[in-house]
Amino acid sequence: MASALQLRRCVSCQGLYVPGTGLCPRCGMREALEVEVPSLGTVVAVTELTSPAEGWSIPHRIALVELTEAVRLLGIVEGPLPVIGDTVGIRKDGDVYRLSSTPPG
Repeated sequence: MASALQLRRCVSCQGLYVPGTGLCPRCGMREALEVEVPSLGTVVAVTELTSPAEGWSIPHRIALVELTEAVRLLGIVEGPLPVIGDTVGIRKDGDVYRLSSTPPG
């Protein structure tokens, strides 16, 4: 896993957020700077789907993780299902975040 994730910091309100829509979710401004944060997060919620949508792996494991400055993102769990409070490594794979109990390196 990579040692850093790319997030965005709004130049207007200084809010930190996951890139996506192009707008700051706090104030709606477009202008933002790219910033790197450690590719580690703390699990705040986790679920395992045993009947996921067609084409998804079974079981399909998803976790909500909290990064620096309370930024949260959803990711697909690779490997054992973590529990709330676990630290997981995060890597971006196209438009998807993948989570693993293996430390980033």
